[in-house]
Order: sequence, then structure tokens, then C-alpha cells
Amino acid sequence: MTSNSLDSALRFEALAEKPTGVWSRPRQFRFLNRIGTISLSDSEILQSALYLPLAVREDAGACEVVAVVHSDFLARPLIRDDGRWLPFYMPLALRCLPFRHAGRADGGAVKLEIATGLDEADETAVLPFTLNTGRPHRDFAATVAHLDRLEIGKTRLAKAAATLLAADVLVKLTSSNARKALDTHLLVVDQDRLRRLTPARTVALAVDGFLALDLATACCFSSRLWASHLLPEKTADGHAAAGLPSVDYHAHAVLPVDLRIDDSSLFSFEAFAEGDDQ
Repeated sequence: MTSNSLDSALRFEALAEKPTGVWSRPRQFRFLNRIGTISLSDSEILQSALYLPLAVREDAGACEVVAVVHSDFLARPLIRDDGRWLPFYMPLALRCLPFRHAGRADGGAVKLEIATGLDEADETAVLPFTLNTGRPHRDFAATVAHLDRLEIGKTRLAKAAATLLAADVLVKLTSSNARKALDTHLLVVDQDRLRRLTPARTVALAVDGFLALDLATACCFSSRLWASHLLPEKTADGHAAAGLPSVDYHAHAVLPVDLRIDDSSLFSFEAFAEGDDQ
């Protein structure tokens, strides 16, 4: 099995700065096996984890958080028999098709590309690029905004994924079926390594925000959606490889404040109501 990207598996052409004519959204999604994975924004990892397994694709030192859409990787289908999308949530990258982000022009405007040859676009639901006034049609304008949001979110998630990689909680996704060896660069969160994180390392993961921990949680939650033969890489003895050396929490004074659980009695409204001094 291979894992491709949306960018490389579909054919895209540059879109004019002020396009004219009409466009249509894909009606069927039988092309999912061709793309294999889709990029995610930081704003949608929790929704996506309800329906899609999440992973980190690491290649040449760069990390990208993706949702896997290839049927060979999935415990449940994503499309119906007629090719329509099945889950309740559709990630931004699919909602924005047939367009993708292609950087920014010198003036800061978003540059777009449009996919060609998508499976059976819905020709009965064509949408104009512009209105009679020359302003962008609301559907096209919303798509451009979503693509911009996706690019920003991808960058944030890439930093969070790099943090998890540095914390040594990511391992390769492997197959227990020798006939289905994986040819991917997909990494997943090893829950054993995540549990073994010291308080100091957990605090370090959240020093710039909670996105790295949110990502780890979403990846673990979505792991139930992998096909049964897929699992995190283990060592020869069947256990997860050892994580980073333990860091002593108190010696490094990561949290100098003495934090304690408040175990005092709860306030009694009944005692207050019955008291003489109200």
C-alpha cells in the first residue's frame, strides 16, 4: 500500500486571478484511494478524529498532519456505494475541491489551482465564479477563505507534530500482515510512550500552547479507526521502544509552585442557611 498526497495524486491547473465561467464541486469521492491522505487544519483535528484516522507524515525532516482516506487503511468505509461521502464531517481539504492553495501573489492575494478530471463532478450544480456585479460569488469566496484557513492551520499543526516527534512519542505505522507491508512515511502516537511522559516533559509539550497535546489526544482517539492489521511499530520483544530518559521533576524545578489538591470539606449551604449569623 502506498500513501499519496492530494497535491500529487490529482492533476491541477493554475486558476486565473479573476476567473470567469462556472465550476462545480465533486459529487463522488471514488478518487480517495488515489490521494491516500489529506492535509488538516488545527481547527478540525477533533472533528476529523471522529471519522478518520490521523497520522503524521514525516519526509525529509518536515512533518505534516494528515487524515488517511485510503480504504486499505480504514476499519470502516468513507463512501457509499454510489461514491458519495458517508461521514457527518468532511475535512476542509475535501470541501474546498476542486481548488487547492498555491501560495500568494506579490500583492498578498491567494493564488489558486483547480483540479481537472475529478470523478463525475455534479454538472447539475454548477456555480459561478463571480456575480453580475463583478464581485466573487459567495461559494467561491467562502472556498478561498477556507483554503487560506487550511494553510494557516497546516503550519500550526506541523509545529505541533514536530514537538511530538522531538518528545519521542511518534512511531511508524506498521502492518501485522506480512502480505500488506506498508510503503509510507506515516507516524502515529504510541500510547505507551505518551503515558510514560514525565510531568516535566508534559509541561514542556504545552509551553507554547496545548495544540501538541490536543494533537496527541486526537491521534490516540482516532486509532480505533485503523484497519485491524495496522498498529504502532513495536520492538522485537513486543513492547514499544524505550522513550527518552526520564527527567526528574523536582530536581529541574519545572513547576516551582507547590501544587496540591484541595481536599478540604465542600461549602455546606444547609449549614449556612441554618446558622444564626446569616
